[in-house]
Amino acid sequence: MFGPPYALKAITKTSFKKMSRFIFFTLFVLFFATMFKYNSYSLKISITLVVAYSLLITLSSCGGKFSEEIKHVEELQAQLEANKENLNLDAPLFRLRADHVETTLRSFRNDYKETMSKELGDNLSKYKNYKKIYMRSVRKHEESMKEQESLTQQLSNLLKSVHSGEISKDEFKVYYRTEKLDVDKLLQKSKEISKSLYEIEPEYIRLTAYFEPLLIALQP
Repeated sequence: MFGPPYALKAITKTSFKKMSRFIFFTLFVLFFATMFKYNSYSLKISITLVVAYSLLITLSSCGGKFSEEIKHVEELQAQLEANKENLNLDAPLFRLRADHVETTLRSFRNDYKETMSKELGDNLSKYKNYKKIYMRSVRKHEESMKEQESLTQQLSNLLKSVHSGEISKDEFKVYYRTEKLDVDKLLQKSKEISKSLYEIEPEYIRLTAYFEPLLIALQP
């Protein structure tokens, strides 16, 4: 009748002045209903008004009491939203890069019969290392995408708990420290993934072009 449980919990934490107003308003509504002999229409109006007023008190109380906490959570949410740019990678393309490197290395292992020059050996070593970078980065990218989704939901839940008055300020500090640490780690990891992938792109393209005529020559 008076709204969800968290609303009642938050109401009990309001000031005496607000609670007095709520009691007065409730009595007024009940008096209004009595005037109309509690017909079904007036009763529905009474219940609606009481619930609406209780929610109004709840929201105004939590909004003022936890305004700083709400601001901090929203800042973390904004950071996560901005992090989508770091995670906006073409993962399938980089998997294909790794597969192409492996195919190239296998061709030289199986079919190259001549004495290998230092230049060719060095380039093959670089290529092999790039495969490791691609595979490791793609794996971390998948992990980061899951963490992004999980943290987004956790922050949403934390914000709801703050708005509903379900947690105290001390409890909030504990949860917030944990969430902030996790968000900072994710942001750092996401930037490193993007940086490592795009840094090797020019050299990957150069080496791919370098190996192409040699691979053609290896074909039967």
